[in-house]
Amino acid sequence: MNMTRRVMLSGLVAAPFVAKSQHVLAADKPFRIGAILPKTGLASQYGDFAYGGLAVGLDQLNSSGGILGRQVELIVRDDATNPGRALLAAKELISEQKVDVLYPGIISGTTLAVVPFTTSQRVLTVSNGASPQIGDAAKFPYSFQLSDLVTERIPAMAAAMKKLGGTKVGILVSTNPPQVALGDGLAADLPKTYGMSVAGYKQHSGDAKDLTSQLQALREAGADIVAFSTVAREGVRVVMLGMQTLGWKAKVVGEPAALYGDLTEQVPDAVRDQFFAINYRIGTQLRSSSPARDKMIEALRKTGPIQNLAISCVARDAMHFFAWACTTAKSKSGSIEPDALKSVLESIGSSGVPDGVSLVMGNPNFSTSTHTTADADYSKFWGLVRVSKPVDGAYQGEPLELAS
Repeated sequence: MNMTRRVMLSGLVAAPFVAKSQHVLAADKPFRIGAILPKTGLASQYGDFAYGGLAVGLDQLNSSGGILGRQVELIVRDDATNPGRALLAAKELISEQKVDVLYPGIISGTTLAVVPFTTSQRVLTVSNGASPQIGDAAKFPYSFQLSDLVTERIPAMAAAMKKLGGTKVGILVSTNPPQVALGDGLAADLPKTYGMSVAGYKQHSGDAKDLTSQLQALREAGADIVAFSTVAREGVRVVMLGMQTLGWKAKVVGEPAALYGDLTEQVPDAVRDQFFAINYRIGTQLRSSSPARDKMIEALRKTGPIQNLAISCVARDAMHFFAWACTTAKSKSGSIEPDALKSVLESIGSSGVPDGVSLVMGNPNFSTSTHTTADADYSKFWGLVRVSKPVDGAYQGEPLELAS
């Protein structure tokens, strides 16, 4: 795994790189998985988060015999958090590298630039982006969305804000597609479903360096709590500096996309007790863990410091879903052609997922009508985290129970 990391870093400096497991390739023709990651640009932290999980998944697959007896190669390209670059990377991976399947990204905006092309080429993709558009089965029949769905963050954010005493919500989100979908959903559902009023709704560019004016507008509108979402690396720092500048004592509730690094270094002391975020429960420090989670942490440690356990875990799961789909399709139909893989994933709700395939979502319950996780079980999915120094990529917090 350390070798894998060294190969990756050298590839960032020079040519695009191929990450190989520490296990020696046993087959004449390895199974090739392409991956497009934001290694640079606005959301570059997510490239590191996801790569760690993909690398662990790669090694786990190869140590157990690969995919249908073929050892696995992971070929990664940097999209610089740019949709145009992402599309160029997809074309090169499919047309020149001849990848068997593609991980098209973890950022929804860049992923959505890729899936029209992969659809035209009939290449199966599994993405960890949160936008429901990624899993539009009618529009992108070979695209599957494997992570929490952004609209499924609404019940969790509502539960968190109620738990923290909020009643009048100010919504502040960046203009990235999933963040806008979340903001629009909160604005529509909070008053209708959760008995909370919306005092105001503001959007901002993803690279905004000052959110004081937006926060001031929400404060003047009567908000007593802020729902916040962004994918920017410095997002938490920027919003909490704004709260400090205004001297506003309202709490801010973020969500997984906003979490990065040591929050104790990003949030000023004066407002440290005001920032919270919903997060995947697997990425929340709780009193107890699980053997599968502990095994994942041990594997990730071999690649270097763990930055975000939750995101690394969903990326790892994508690798295992590729392998499970291929093995199952071969057993059922004798083929791993795209339509056979698609059919297997669409039947996952009735067939079930073996232990060890999915650490995060469990059964995503894909179907012919939806390739999103809209029908997955989120009842035990969420945690509520606070400002803390992450330990093995997990933040201090508690389980967040959703209202039935």
